[in-house]
Amino acid sequence: MQIDRLIQLLPVVLLLVLQGCTTAPKITPSEPLELPAHVRLQIDLMLESGDFAGAALQLESLADENVSPQREWLLLEAADYWLKADDKARSHLLVEQLESFAGDPDFVLKWRMLRTEIAVSEGDIETALDLMEPAPEEDAPLILRQHYHRNMAEIFRLSGNLLESASELDVLDLLLEQDEEARLASQQLLVQTLSSMTDTALSMLQPQPPATLIGWMELAKIIKLQTTDPTELSAHLAAWRDRFPQHPALQSLLAGYLEQQGLSSEDHIAIMLPRSGPYAKVAAAIRDGFMAAWYQQPALQRPSLQFYDSSELKDTLHIYQQAILQGAKMIVGPLNKDAVKMLLSLEYLDHPILALNQVDDPELNHTNLFQFGLAPEDEAQQAAERAWLEGHRTALVLTPGGQWGDRIARSFRERWSALGGQVMEQQQYNAKENDFSVPIRMLLNINESEARTHALKKLLGRQLESESRARKDADFIFLAARPQKARQIRPQLRFFHAGNLPILSTSHIYTGVTQTELDMDLGKISFVDTPWLFEKDQGGPLSRNNLEKLMPGVRGRYARLFAMGIDSYNLLTQLQHLQTQPGRMFSGKSGTLYLDQGNRLHRLLAWADMEGGLAKISGYAPRMDRYNRGGQATLDPPPTDNTLPPVTDYSLSPPGSQQ
Repeated sequence: MQIDRLIQLLPVVLLLVLQGCTTAPKITPSEPLELPAHVRLQIDLMLESGDFAGAALQLESLADENVSPQREWLLLEAADYWLKADDKARSHLLVEQLESFAGDPDFVLKWRMLRTEIAVSEGDIETALDLMEPAPEEDAPLILRQHYHRNMAEIFRLSGNLLESASELDVLDLLLEQDEEARLASQQLLVQTLSSMTDTALSMLQPQPPATLIGWMELAKIIKLQTTDPTELSAHLAAWRDRFPQHPALQSLLAGYLEQQGLSSEDHIAIMLPRSGPYAKVAAAIRDGFMAAWYQQPALQRPSLQFYDSSELKDTLHIYQQAILQGAKMIVGPLNKDAVKMLLSLEYLDHPILALNQVDDPELNHTNLFQFGLAPEDEAQQAAERAWLEGHRTALVLTPGGQWGDRIARSFRERWSALGGQVMEQQQYNAKENDFSVPIRMLLNINESEARTHALKKLLGRQLESESRARKDADFIFLAARPQKARQIRPQLRFFHAGNLPILSTSHIYTGVTQTELDMDLGKISFVDTPWLFEKDQGGPLSRNNLEKLMPGVRGRYARLFAMGIDSYNLLTQLQHLQTQPGRMFSGKSGTLYLDQGNRLHRLLAWADMEGGLAKISGYAPRMDRYNRGGQATLDPPPTDNTLPPVTDYSLSPPGSQQ
């Protein structure tokens, strides 16, 4: 807290002490606390400065001096602040002590809300849902009803059920009528939540009344159009308002979208992409996606583009300087990771650069250079988070040998451990082979089972009838594999009696194209992937189906890179907003995108299930950097310290090389 704020409040504290005042505004109206005003103000000052632990200790001390029910209310408030101080153990201990307190209904409701938040912070969604029943009565304090619907929205968001999350935010909106600032933040989160869904999902999941939620869904479709023409956007919003004249969406919310101006014909953009070499096809896919988005802007408003061949690493700095001299206001590229590192070594970068790759060192960053790549590490982390939210706690890890497999395994393992999960066994397989029985047997501890049987036979001196059994201490298998190898590994896992173990993976197990007969061999596998792959005709002019008519290559192995190219263009008007508003997200084709503190773009993906040879979306990956207790649109950005695994590019190895 700023010093001048403390100085301003000091006379108030002294005046209250001199007057001996004994009543003061309470933090939570439902709590019957009558602390001396100067004590309450002292606690408020701690909270304002972020000293939640200090406030909790102060309340615990006061609780020791009071009797029931004052004591229990003080301890409940202290438990709340311990959770805000990220001391879940101490918060949980206090909450457990208060479980048997037969207080009034408001106390019980607040206790349930806090216990729910602890469960959510631990990834125990099932317990959280149980604790939320029953819903508060209509005559319950307003702040507790708000608290309830914020919690429900968060629970549904973490479980990947975005429609239900938005429905809870819709109810919350009506309870925030007296707080326009909080209401605007909640409405932003509501639209952002629905915008993360594909248009197909929004169309298929039309809810029953209230009509307000239908209005929010139609507004989200407009925002998802990503039109860069302010006139066109204004017309869409006006038509939406005519269709929903009584809708509670704030005018300031709609005005905020209109302020996000697109690029203009006066803008000049330089694009650094290789025309030859091992990454030429990758670059071509990104370029085609970029151009598809560019053509969606009205011809008279399109920015001018200048392409530069960055095939040679040694030309990177020269191309950058040439682009600036030729009037470029923004630069897209380069694609080569070493070239990105070269630009990051420059002391001055006067123009925004959207690099199409991410360097390994998370500490290497620049305020004017944004790193964007389809990082497999992001996917491995989200697979770990999905497993955790589904209630799994013990994992088996099977990945290919080599650098690519090591990166994915390390990223999954570190995220899984950070969540509190255990890796019971980790094995690697040789992607050049077709028989994976050796690593699978070791993964499932079948080799140890057979060794025990052999030792027993030797001890008894006679033959024994026995059947090797797979281990029983694992909840699921995390598998990293390309489609062809995944189709071979899955039947072998079934052969070794691991067919009932759930399998979670990254997008790499799916070609992105429906191949029912081939993918039947995958059985049921859950994975994370780019939402754009699952868009149908409702996805607008930039949907995959529509682009396939113009560019058949969209259905090929580089499909996800087309989506990245579309986002590369549309991100150019969003980078400043993402940078200056921590936690803000952008609903792109390659996923829902957000920036971390090191200017790295991360993607939130779709949850998909492969079953019967068909892949379908089953939910949407939530952002689990930190549990958002306030239900606000602004979330805490993820840390960028050395504990994070390196974030690198998606499948950018030269053709024919082992990744």
